[in-house]
Amino acid sequence: MPPLDPRLSPRQREIERIRRAITVWLHPQRVLAATTALAQIVDDFHPDVLLIEPFAAAGAIVAEKYDLPLVVIGRPAQLPKPNHPRHLPNPATPFVEQLLDAAHIAGRYWDLDRGTPRSPQLHIDFFCREWYADLKKIASQTIFCGGIPGAATPLDLPPDPRPLLMVTLGTTFANDESFFRIAAESSLLSVARPILVTGRRAQKLLDHLQEAPPGPAILREWVSYDKLFPHLAGIVHHGGVGTTHAALIHGIPQVVVPHAGDQYPQAARITQAKVGYGIRSKDFTMDNAPLILADILWDPEFRANAKRMAEAMSQLGGYKRAADAIEALHS
Repeated sequence: MPPLDPRLSPRQREIERIRRAITVWLHPQRVLAATTALAQIVDDFHPDVLLIEPFAAAGAIVAEKYDLPLVVIGRPAQLPKPNHPRHLPNPATPFVEQLLDAAHIAGRYWDLDRGTPRSPQLHIDFFCREWYADLKKIASQTIFCGGIPGAATPLDLPPDPRPLLMVTLGTTFANDESFFRIAAESSLLSVARPILVTGRRAQKLLDHLQEAPPGPAILREWVSYDKLFPHLAGIVHHGGVGTTHAALIHGIPQVVVPHAGDQYPQAARITQAKVGYGIRSKDFTMDNAPLILADILWDPEFRANAKRMAEAMSQLGGYKRAADAIEALHS
């Protein structure tokens, strides 16, 4: 998608980010085309079970069409919402209902209240139960597998005594130059060394940052999390599940500026677990950001809490426990 218009107000930017997220995730023509392609693979491969990540809409549709057991990886299964007049409709739900009608299925593998896939068989989540303290009840088909970081390796960067802080917006939301500049300048003011990772889909953004770099920031199109994360003192990002998870298993304090979807509850959980801050995009400004970053970098409580969370997640078995659960489902 094209870059966000810099003239938009913070509120307008927030609305546009939500619209973009739903458009990318549940675009009817693209999802139905993916459904057709995936069905051809199922016809050829004859799987016993179908594994999807929480935003693989085509996978949930195909699993229902072929009556295959479904495993949702990356999100716990929640109980149905009780009927209540104060519950606001999820903006994704009309798009899901449109897809279900077009695919001629009932939605057996969908949580329509929340607009996301839900399996009655198995959900595998790579966090820990403590992470979801805001969810009072989680359905019994969920298992928590945590995660274990790999061994640290030397980092190929010039030496610098300042703590290293990463800034990223993942892939879908990367075209937001203002965010990168605010984060980079705030990082420098908080006496940290920023590394900006723009993603491989945002070449214009990278070009602009290279033409007028924000101070001595390090600019990268892509990095290996396994190599970089053991060396980070902090991270600023959008709250994508992969980046949040990687920071947690490495014990890194985080600032999450959510843009859409499940990034908002991720940001709230960061604050709730006291491993950093979740900040609305309209509040991530040059007035606030330097103080926020200085807090997560220099207050030892954040680092201690992040290390404790990493230890809790390392005790849950990681991908080996997940594999055992999937095999048990088929046995």
